[in-house]
Amino acid sequence: MNTLLLLLTVASTLVLRSGDRIAVEGPVREEKGVVTFRSGGVLYSMPSSEIDRIEPAQPAEEALPRGVEPESPRTLPKRLALSEEEKKRLLEELEKNHTGKPAPQGTPIEQQYPPPTRGEVEQQKREEWEWRREARRYEEAVRRAQEDLYLLESRAAELQDQINALFALGYKPRQFTYQTTQLIKTREQIPYARLELERAQRALEQFREDARRQGVMPGWLR
Repeated sequence: MNTLLLLLTVASTLVLRSGDRIAVEGPVREEKGVVTFRSGGVLYSMPSSEIDRIEPAQPAEEALPRGVEPESPRTLPKRLALSEEEKKRLLEELEKNHTGKPAPQGTPIEQQYPPPTRGEVEQQKREEWEWRREARRYEEAVRRAQEDLYLLESRAAELQDQINALFALGYKPRQFTYQTTQLIKTREQIPYARLELERAQRALEQFREDARRQGVMPGWLR
């Protein structure tokens, strides 16, 4: 994808490296590593490195489901034999009743979806980085909760190993009350740490769901 204009089709599909598929309307453009396109009438942009390929729209016959045969061409009815007088009469009626207008020429795809302005591109970049920063904040909260839980569980396992070793050496419980007290306190904190992790994960999932409902590109949440 190293050309300015990637593809001009009425409808195509962007296939992202993550496996997500995005229906695209109009041209897909790339400039300085940023791809811009429209989907659902809304202008989007994303790094070209996140796009795996572009699938053009298939012809109607290729889009038929498997096992469904295309309709065979209909047999045209036989023309009726008309006399010369009948032909002249029909032609005169057609000339009198002719009110048709030439079919308007199709509007080029470039005019239907003009390229984004510089202001639109800058606005899309700002929105993209706002969503990226927000996504990273939620992800960091999940990682921090996971680390806190891991530290507590590791500390509890370490204290339990110390107590087992002291027992094996013949020490009495009153001789390692410090380890016992610390183990109790550590184990009391583990349920709260697990709860914080669950809350952080729920908040991240809710954030992603809200972004999906607002039409945010999947690549913006990484």
